[in-house]
Amino acid sequence: MSVKASSDRFRRLASKEMTKLTLSQYYTAGRHLLKNRNGGDAGFSAFRLTANFLHRELSVRIGQTAIGLEQNPTPYHIHRIPQFAALLANYADDLSLLVDRTPEPNTPEANDAFVCTLRQLKTKYRANMWMLSQGLRELAWAIGSRDLQVVPDFLSPTAAAAKSGRPALPRQHYSSTLAYPDLSAPMAYLAPSGNMEMTDPAKWSQPEACVDAHVSDPQHWTPNRVCSEFCNEPACRNPRLWISDGTQRCAENQMRRFFDWLYSMNLGTQLLIEDHVAIHDYGHNLVQIIQPLAIADRAARDARLICERHFGFPAPAIKVIAPKPAITTTYVPHHLYSMLLQLLNNALRATVERHQGRRGGLPAIRLVMSSGDEDVAFKVSDEGGGIPLSQVDAIWSYLRTTTDHADDAASPLSRADRPEKGAAPSSITFMQHASDMPLFGAGDGLPMTRQIARYFGGDLDLVSMEGVGTDAYLHLSRSRNATEPALDLSALLDVNVPATATLAHTGQQMY
Repeated sequence: MSVKASSDRFRRLASKEMTKLTLSQYYTAGRHLLKNRNGGDAGFSAFRLTANFLHRELSVRIGQTAIGLEQNPTPYHIHRIPQFAALLANYADDLSLLVDRTPEPNTPEANDAFVCTLRQLKTKYRANMWMLSQGLRELAWAIGSRDLQVVPDFLSPTAAAAKSGRPALPRQHYSSTLAYPDLSAPMAYLAPSGNMEMTDPAKWSQPEACVDAHVSDPQHWTPNRVCSEFCNEPACRNPRLWISDGTQRCAENQMRRFFDWLYSMNLGTQLLIEDHVAIHDYGHNLVQIIQPLAIADRAARDARLICERHFGFPAPAIKVIAPKPAITTTYVPHHLYSMLLQLLNNALRATVERHQGRRGGLPAIRLVMSSGDEDVAFKVSDEGGGIPLSQVDAIWSYLRTTTDHADDAASPLSRADRPEKGAAPSSITFMQHASDMPLFGAGDGLPMTRQIARYFGGDLDLVSMEGVGTDAYLHLSRSRNATEPALDLSALLDVNVPATATLAHTGQQMY
């Protein structure tokens, strides 16, 4: 199915409500299905309810993801990036496969066909995540090289200065935006007169920087719109902190918000697919009662092995400290493993690069696990030299790579080696180019890790001291009622979604 032919279907599905699920629902439904996995007609009855739910829910999620990418609420022409164009075509094919070529699983035969479709979608979604990562690298290269096919005129580094007659100011970076969860409400601030006044977010942009701007197709983007609805930085919240090009800063914030949303949508869809396939094919569900310490130990061993293979000498030690080693919690074990591996890889790389060749050896990494009433928390501490204050915000950007390989910023794959539409890269080609990725990633490691942490009510934050090292704090919510995030598509896109639709509710059961 062509992308154009799918557009109306995307919009219809985007207007439907997406059911957000809790960890408890995932776990309980999974255990129920496992008990009836080989139960004949009774077993099929249990699978039928869940399969029909998935058939409806996946079509809504894929449709919303596709319309988000198609509408493009960013100021950049991302539809001109080959990987993003191919990704949108993949979503159209996925939707056609699920809705047009797979009947509702109301019979054992139809259920078998539905499971086969889920297996195909599972493989394709892994390819989609790879293509998304490569698309971000291509976008970063296009922005860095000022490709006018991708970057609109009003975001040119000299555009604002030329229109206002002022010299272009250096780009500023700000710390994490976690302290400002409300994206649109006015805030009180201390005015120059000494009085407390309420700010008007709609007036905080610099309209003179985009009077003659060429808007990004098909989304009519302006800095005013982004500042009033999406911008979440302290510098945009307080007019007195406008010390650099606000248009550029708002564009970066909207890029981050959009790709946070896109990654979360893909994460939730993939979890639904892989959980059902794992139950059907392998006899286990993905949401389990886990021992976090066991997963932390495995991540520490694997991170050291990756480091040793990359650098060719023994890696720094990782000291795992757990005052309460026997604690358990409900979570997705692979998610926790992936997050800890990412943080440990970053710590090992920074430590080796700072201390390699110095006397006294390499200082150890500390991995501390604690358990509270509300969360299970991990702290990864290194002595890798820390992050300059001006770059703290940049670590959460999807458009920064973790290497200085400027010549290869667009993609680790040549255009001839990139996967065809709908196909995953071959294992040989993938590993040839991905062998360095655990320590030198595509640039989306930390932002994606934070999205995984936040997906069920957790979080990730970093505190860095330049010249010393960095502490990463990972929190997992212990509440089994922690839900998937309420991804409000209508707030992100200018689509015709009913005002009463929240696009996320908890009323529907999985079985």
